[in-house]
Amino acid sequence: MRKYFLLSAVALLATSTANATTDYAEVTARAEIQVAGTFECDDIDYGTIVVKQNNKEALIYSLGTLPEDIISISNKNASLISCSVPTSEFNSDIEISDVTLKNEQGDVITLTSIRTESATTNIYSKLLIPNNVKPGEYTGSFTLTYTY
Repeated sequence: MRKYFLLSAVALLATSTANATTDYAEVTARAEIQVAGTFECDDIDYGTIVVKQNNKEALIYSLGTLPEDIISISNKNASLISCSVPTSEFNSDIEISDVTLKNEQGDVITLTSIRTESATTNIYSKLLIPNNVKPGEYTGSFTLTYTY
């Protein structure tokens, strides 16, 4: 009986693969490429910032009073820069994520609240100085795009 059961099972497996069907699908792939032109923006340069030793966190922005532990800033208008985009083509407000600025030792400060306004070609930013900031020249960059 066992012998006939095994033969039956093998026969069933053989018939199930013999009657198998195959389906297929055709897939279309698509990509649209656009080539971006370039435009120019002023550099965001806060200049030299002098802080008190063991400073508290400070947020620096244009035309404001200096935060408590900031002694001086050589370029107080750095948080407002301009780009060479014609105002009529600059059609939307843009907000950019925070940008990390690093010095040669890898210490960081943050350029934050970067935004543009569709009514102008200006970019506004704020500079966040952390507690106990280390001395050095901090740099970083970001990409600004606009669609017209």
